[in-house]
Amino acid sequence: MEMIKEKRIRQGIEVAYKKSISLNRSIIFSYSFQIEVKDILPLLTHPSDKNTERTFWCQPSKGSAYAGLGAILKFENLSISKLKSKIKSTMKGSISNGNSALIGPRIIGGLSFNDYSGEDKTWDSFPRSKFIIPECLATLTDDGTWLTISKLVKPDNDLKSIEKEMGKTISYYENRLPVTLPPISRVSVDKFRDIPSQDVYSKTIFSLLRLIRPNQMEKVVISRSHHVKVGRDFKAVSAMQILRDAYPNCISFCFSFPNEGIFFGSTPERLIRLKNNYVKTEALAGTIGRGNNMEEDRILAESLLDSHKEKEEHSIVREQIVRKLQPYLSDISHPKVPQIMKLKNVQHLQTPISGKLNNEMTILDLVGKLHPTSAVAGTPTSEAMKVINEMEKHDRGWYSGPIGWLDEKGDGEFYVALRSALVKDEEAHVFAGGGIVSESHPDKEWDETELKLQPILSALSGGQV
Repeated sequence: MEMIKEKRIRQGIEVAYKKSISLNRSIIFSYSFQIEVKDILPLLTHPSDKNTERTFWCQPSKGSAYAGLGAILKFENLSISKLKSKIKSTMKGSISNGNSALIGPRIIGGLSFNDYSGEDKTWDSFPRSKFIIPECLATLTDDGTWLTISKLVKPDNDLKSIEKEMGKTISYYENRLPVTLPPISRVSVDKFRDIPSQDVYSKTIFSLLRLIRPNQMEKVVISRSHHVKVGRDFKAVSAMQILRDAYPNCISFCFSFPNEGIFFGSTPERLIRLKNNYVKTEALAGTIGRGNNMEEDRILAESLLDSHKEKEEHSIVREQIVRKLQPYLSDISHPKVPQIMKLKNVQHLQTPISGKLNNEMTILDLVGKLHPTSAVAGTPTSEAMKVINEMEKHDRGWYSGPIGWLDEKGDGEFYVALRSALVKDEEAHVFAGGGIVSESHPDKEWDETELKLQPILSALSGGQV
């Protein structure tokens, strides 16, 4: 088996090397192989990796996850159109070897919500957008677990040296398997401040309500930032353990970039998925808490389904998504009545939307068409964005922006980065927001955002809050 493996690696590198010479540019070579591991999160716990890019993406209910270490290539601070062009030219001609056609390198990352130009410095050291191709990517599926090791093969490389280096890299990551998770790190989380304060937030909502008019300004999403002090013992891996266990239907994610910060969270909202020309997305808007027992929970769910205010907010989001996708999808469909999505501490109104792509767009094209949705900006989008830029003094950064992954074909999946926090310099900036419509009330909106903050505050503390 080892001889077959070495032969396939050698042959793949030779093809990549010849191609790099003929094209006079670097070519990506990736080799994937199956490993006997059922949990890939421990891959990110090695002490020597603290100055290495680390990425994590998992949805336990679907049995899928990615864990990335290192970066052979980075695409930073690019618009979606430039990012698409750069990735397309980079991935063209790449060589991927392995025992499964469905497994290979992935480009993983995210983008900020908007081009912020205010005075808030919170996100100054974090890139406005960043996507990486991990050197080592672990992929977990229902069918098993794989490692994909990727290298850049350059025209001026020595062929024997590349083969030797690739072998060393594979051995390095193989020898770290299997590993177990360390105990969850319990840290103190001390409240620092709210931005804006509750008083300023209430005044903002009252000012905004005066602008809400049917068919003019129907909805605006206003966010807030909750700052807390976290101890040096905070571990992103511990936060991931807590979030994935508590919210198995959500995407729990982590982007740890050395000297830039750690952005992590657990989001219920899919922005878009593209696989073999089939598109899936959803409208997710309208929120209420969970009950203390099954009967109370049922009553709360019924009141959410009956609430005129929550249904109005939900229909605005659904209609906008359908309107944005209509030109690019055939057979677009969705149920007429929303369903209930139950999370650990809240319930949402959810409408799944799907259709067949009628052109050759990639996942990044679709992200560009959909973001920002009414669920994170408002309706109409351009007017809502103007109000947000004027009324929100803090920088959202990657909060409510698109995060996700794509493959060399342009298929992939993106979610909206809700329920999230940026951690840097022993301080966490936790974000939450809510849609303001004509029937909104500042106190209720504040309480709703308090509910949305709880999962991340709990994860920051190691499950103590």
